[in-house]
Amino acid sequence: MVENIAGPMNAGRFEELTAAYGGDIARWPQAERAAAREFAKDPAAAGILSRAADLDALLDTYVVRPGHVDLQRRILKNFARRLTIRNWFRFGSAGIGLVGVGIAGALAGSIAIAVLTPSLTSDTSVVSDGTATMFGDIGPDAGIVQDSQ
Repeated sequence: MVENIAGPMNAGRFEELTAAYGGDIARWPQAERAAAREFAKDPAAAGILSRAADLDALLDTYVVRPGHVDLQRRILKNFARRLTIRNWFRFGSAGIGLVGVGIAGALAGSIAIAVLTPSLTSDTSVVSDGTATMFGDIGPDAGIVQDSQ
Protein backbone atom coordinates (compact mmCIF):
# COMPACT_ATOMS: atom_id res chain seq x y z
CA MET A 1 0.00 0.00 0.00
CA VAL A 2 1.38 3.38 -1.02
CA GLU A 3 1.21 6.16 1.54
CA ASN A 4 0.70 9.74 0.42
CA ILE A 5 3.07 12.28 1.84
CA ALA A 6 1.23 15.32 3.19
CA GLY A 7 4.36 17.36 3.77
CA PRO A 8 6.90 17.72 6.56
CA MET A 9 5.61 16.94 10.04
CA ASN A 10 6.14 19.33 12.93
CA ALA A 11 5.99 18.60 16.67
CA GLY A 12 2.63 20.32 17.20
CA ARG A 13 0.92 18.40 14.41
CA PHE A 14 2.52 15.15 15.60
CA GLU A 15 1.16 15.64 19.13
CA GLU A 16 -2.31 16.49 17.79
CA LEU A 17 -2.41 13.33 15.68
CA THR A 18 -1.10 11.24 18.57
CA ALA A 19 -3.78 12.61 20.89
CA ALA A 20 -6.51 12.01 18.30
CA TYR A 21 -5.49 8.61 16.87
CA GLY A 22 -3.25 7.03 19.49
CA GLY A 23 0.22 5.56 19.51
CA ASP A 24 -0.19 3.28 16.47
CA ILE A 25 0.66 5.25 13.33
CA ALA A 26 -1.20 2.64 11.24
CA ARG A 27 -4.48 4.05 12.65
CA TRP A 28 -3.66 7.60 11.58
CA PRO A 29 -4.95 9.20 8.37
CA GLN A 30 -3.15 7.76 5.38
CA ALA A 31 -1.94 11.15 4.17
CA GLU A 32 -0.09 11.71 7.48
CA ARG A 33 1.50 8.28 8.01
CA ALA A 34 4.70 8.61 5.97
CA ALA A 35 5.62 11.98 7.47
CA ALA A 36 4.73 10.68 10.95
CA ARG A 37 6.97 7.63 10.57
CA GLU A 38 9.81 9.87 9.48
CA PHE A 39 9.20 12.27 12.40
CA ALA A 40 8.91 9.35 14.88
CA LYS A 41 12.62 8.61 14.42
CA ASP A 42 13.28 11.57 16.71
CA PRO A 43 13.65 10.42 20.37
CA ALA A 44 11.14 13.03 21.64
CA ALA A 45 8.54 11.87 19.14
CA ALA A 46 9.24 8.25 20.03
CA GLY A 47 8.54 9.13 23.69
CA ILE A 48 5.21 10.72 22.71
CA LEU A 49 4.29 7.57 20.77
CA SER A 50 5.32 5.38 23.68
CA ARG A 51 3.10 7.26 26.16
CA ALA A 52 0.20 7.17 23.71
CA ALA A 53 0.70 3.41 23.22
CA ASP A 54 0.61 2.92 27.01
CA LEU A 55 -2.67 4.83 27.18
CA ASP A 56 -4.05 2.78 24.28
CA ALA A 57 -3.16 -0.44 26.09
CA LEU A 58 -4.83 0.80 29.27
CA LEU A 59 -7.98 1.79 27.38
CA ASP A 60 -8.06 -1.60 25.63
CA THR A 61 -8.27 -3.36 29.01
CA TYR A 62 -11.45 -1.50 29.98
CA VAL A 63 -14.53 -3.69 29.82
CA VAL A 64 -18.01 -2.23 29.80
CA ARG A 65 -20.21 -3.98 32.29
CA PRO A 66 -23.58 -5.08 30.97
CA GLY A 67 -26.47 -2.96 32.13
CA HIS A 68 -29.06 -4.01 34.64
CA VAL A 69 -31.48 -6.56 33.20
CA ASP A 70 -34.49 -4.48 34.14
CA LEU A 71 -33.01 -1.22 32.81
CA GLN A 72 -33.79 -1.80 29.14
CA ARG A 73 -37.37 -2.84 29.91
CA ARG A 74 -37.93 0.29 32.03
CA ILE A 75 -36.45 2.57 29.37
CA LEU A 76 -38.66 1.08 26.65
CA LYS A 77 -41.73 1.24 28.88
CA ASN A 78 -41.15 4.93 29.68
CA PHE A 79 -40.47 5.68 26.03
CA ALA A 80 -43.72 4.03 24.95
CA ARG A 81 -45.67 5.88 27.65
CA ARG A 82 -44.20 9.25 26.64
CA LEU A 83 -44.93 8.53 22.99
CA THR A 84 -48.56 7.74 23.84
CA ILE A 85 -48.95 10.92 25.88
CA ARG A 86 -47.34 13.02 23.16
CA ASN A 87 -49.58 11.55 20.45
CA TRP A 88 -52.68 12.04 22.60
CA PHE A 89 -51.72 15.64 23.26
CA ARG A 90 -50.98 16.29 19.58
CA PHE A 91 -54.30 14.89 18.35
CA GLY A 92 -56.21 16.32 21.30
CA SER A 93 -54.82 19.76 20.58
CA ALA A 94 -55.89 19.49 16.95
CA GLY A 95 -59.42 18.54 18.04
CA ILE A 96 -59.62 21.42 20.48
CA GLY A 97 -58.43 23.75 17.74
CA LEU A 98 -61.11 22.51 15.34
CA VAL A 99 -63.80 22.99 17.97
CA GLY A 100 -62.54 26.52 18.58
CA VAL A 101 -62.65 27.30 14.86
CA GLY A 102 -66.19 25.94 14.67
CA ILE A 103 -67.35 28.05 17.60
CA ALA A 104 -65.70 31.15 16.12
CA GLY A 105 -67.43 30.49 12.78
CA ALA A 106 -70.81 30.05 14.43
CA LEU A 107 -70.34 33.24 16.44
CA ALA A 108 -69.27 35.21 13.37
CA GLY A 109 -72.25 33.88 11.42
CA SER A 110 -74.73 34.79 14.15
CA ILE A 111 -73.27 38.29 14.46
CA ALA A 112 -73.43 38.76 10.69
CA ILE A 113 -77.08 37.71 10.60
CA ALA A 114 -77.93 39.98 13.54
CA VAL A 115 -76.26 42.96 11.88
CA LEU A 116 -77.46 42.40 8.33
CA THR A 117 -81.11 41.53 8.98
CA PRO A 118 -83.74 43.96 10.22
CA SER A 119 -84.87 43.61 13.76
CA LEU A 120 -87.91 41.39 14.15
CA THR A 121 -88.67 42.65 17.63
CA SER A 122 -89.13 46.32 16.75
CA ASP A 123 -92.41 48.07 17.56
CA THR A 124 -92.77 49.59 14.11
CA SER A 125 -94.89 47.68 11.66
CA VAL A 126 -93.67 47.10 8.17
CA VAL A 127 -96.18 47.49 5.36
CA SER A 128 -95.32 45.16 2.54
CA ASP A 129 -96.47 45.48 -1.00
CA GLY A 130 -95.53 41.87 -1.66
CA THR A 131 -92.08 42.54 -3.06
CA ALA A 132 -90.15 43.00 0.20
CA THR A 133 -88.12 40.18 1.62
CA MET A 134 -86.07 39.93 4.76
CA PHE A 135 -82.92 40.58 2.71
CA GLY A 136 -84.27 43.52 0.76
CA ASP A 137 -86.81 44.49 -1.88
CA ILE A 138 -86.99 42.26 -4.95
CA GLY A 139 -87.92 45.27 -7.03
CA PRO A 140 -90.92 46.79 -8.81
CA ASP A 141 -90.51 44.64 -11.91
CA ALA A 142 -91.52 41.50 -10.07
CA GLY A 143 -94.94 40.40 -11.12
CA ILE A 144 -96.47 39.31 -7.85
CA VAL A 145 -100.18 39.40 -7.72
CA GLN A 146 -101.99 39.33 -4.41
CA ASP A 147 -105.49 38.05 -4.09
CA SER A 148 -107.87 40.35 -2.27
CA GLN A 149 -110.46 38.67 -0.20
